[in-house]
Amino acid sequence: MTAVAIIPARYGSQRLPGKPVRKLCGKPLVQWVWEAACQAKRLTRLVIATDSTRIAALCRRFGAETVLVPDELPSGTDRVARAYELLQLQADIVLNLQADEPLLHPHHIDALIEALSARPQWDAATLVQPITTLHELLSPAVVKAVLRSDGAALYFSRTPIPYVRHRDLDQWLQEAPYWKHIGIYAYRTDVLHHFCMLPPSPLERAEGLEQLRLLEAGYTLGCLPVEGILMGIDTPEQLASVRRWLRRTGRCR
Repeated sequence: MTAVAIIPARYGSQRLPGKPVRKLCGKPLVQWVWEAACQAKRLTRLVIATDSTRIAALCRRFGAETVLVPDELPSGTDRVARAYELLQLQADIVLNLQADEPLLHPHHIDALIEALSARPQWDAATLVQPITTLHELLSPAVVKAVLRSDGAALYFSRTPIPYVRHRDLDQWLQEAPYWKHIGIYAYRTDVLHHFCMLPPSPLERAEGLEQLRLLEAGYTLGCLPVEGILMGIDTPEQLASVRRWLRRTGRCR
């Protein structure tokens, strides 16, 4: 199957304005994601879709193909779909690589494409990792995923789910599986088109999570567990945490 990737890079952000151009070790966040995607083996094209001429100019300077999309689109996936249409792309799978995952590795992208290609029962796919700390479990900036026994998503939330009855909070991680959602999606092209024909759903609006629109519409969203250090950035505190980690590991000076 052929696959293209689009990185939605919106300037406005409630928690971290100008997030795609925030510097991390001398490079804007969006460049970290773009560089990882450039090394993926399964992609045939890579584009950054933005509503900002400032972001577009910055991205062109480091070599990225860009396309301008309207700023009123309600989600990153809506921007991906609009960019796909504007550029008249042709692919079996379209990836939404969110610009706030600077530690994304090329093999994560290839693995997600291969997982969706191999599972016809999945309409779309995303990545998850185990939650191992109470801090992540309690943080609204860390999105929690609840999985079915076949690996598909039951629900996503900013709150800690499931709730463990008859146990103190500090025991929850030992009593139930908790998964952290990683901001990357792979859609079958027809599913992406239908996604964008649907209005934002009640659960999506309540949680601020676009993937709930798919679940409410009855689609199957597969979740692929992956290894490696992945830390999404949604707040200034998370940006500082990733910067400290990169410095400790010698990747940032």
